[in-house]
Amino acid sequence: MKRLTILAALATMIFAGCNNVREKVLPQISGKAGEVVIVIEDQVWKSTTDTIINILKADVPGLPQSEPMFDVVRIPNSAFTEIFQRHRNIISCRIAADSAASIKVASDIWATPQTVIQIVAPSAQAFEQLFSDNREKIVGLLLKAEQDRIIKNYSTFPERQVMDKLAKATGVTMTIPKGYTFDMDTTCILNGDTCHFVWISHETPEISQGLFVYYYDYTDSLMLTRDRLMAMRDLMCKRFVGGPSDGSYMTTVAFEDVTTFRSFNRRGQYTAELRGLWETHGDFMGGPFVSLTQYDAKCGRIVTVDGYVYAGKKDKRNYMRQVEAIMSTMQFVNE
Repeated sequence: MKRLTILAALATMIFAGCNNVREKVLPQISGKAGEVVIVIEDQVWKSTTDTIINILKADVPGLPQSEPMFDVVRIPNSAFTEIFQRHRNIISCRIAADSAASIKVASDIWATPQTVIQIVAPSAQAFEQLFSDNREKIVGLLLKAEQDRIIKNYSTFPERQVMDKLAKATGVTMTIPKGYTFDMDTTCILNGDTCHFVWISHETPEISQGLFVYYYDYTDSLMLTRDRLMAMRDLMCKRFVGGPSDGSYMTTVAFEDVTTFRSFNRRGQYTAELRGLWETHGDFMGGPFVSLTQYDAKCGRIVTVDGYVYAGKKDKRNYMRQVEAIMSTMQFVNE
């Protein structure tokens, strides 16, 4: 019996060792951020191109210029060699007359950290319908995969000093990557409310990525409406976020078709999101922003994390996704 126990333990160790070896030998993913390889035969591609492109290359909301949700690379099965098998995001499409329509998701088949969406359908028409019916799921999976990679990278190289200062000043934790600096920590009275405002940013000669974290006392649920949140954002920015010229400051582009509002449940908490464009009153700078606001019941306060990007004439999609990845790690210290 003792000998069998030892053999069983050895077998378990060998099996675990094989899994570890497999993880180690998988190469790192290839491809640019936001890029998707779709493996599909020519005939099917020709009949479904419009549907696929309209879904995967739809405009990213909240940007000042048109940018696609994903950059799509289409190849037939015969071209799906090792160079493409290592890609970060793969959609594999197979038409088989005797198969039921299905969508399966796999991770790290040929590389890591990789997301593979496998779609099977009995005909091109059935495939197109399946792709269309599951558009939100497909796009959501790809966006989540992109965000998870950013967070993993930022978690590997965190800016601990900034994270500690942020937690101490605001009671909010976020995973902040290397390169960010702690720029402002102040308290003021706005419209009779005591407000605390913190600003952290990552600056280069051409690009600015930043986050504001501010909080104030909760009084009623109307504080979480679109108009009240926009008004508070503009008050904060006018007071603390000065522009490059004298008297200039950040403000929100107020048109309803530009700044969008939605609410959703995040980690069990009601969350209000503003997404749109900012501009500089008295100057010519501008760009996209997104804010997340939650009610911190334990502390009786409203907390907003607001992320923005300035990148001149450059594309802003990936820079904004980097900021949103940081925001997605937001938690209250008291949680």
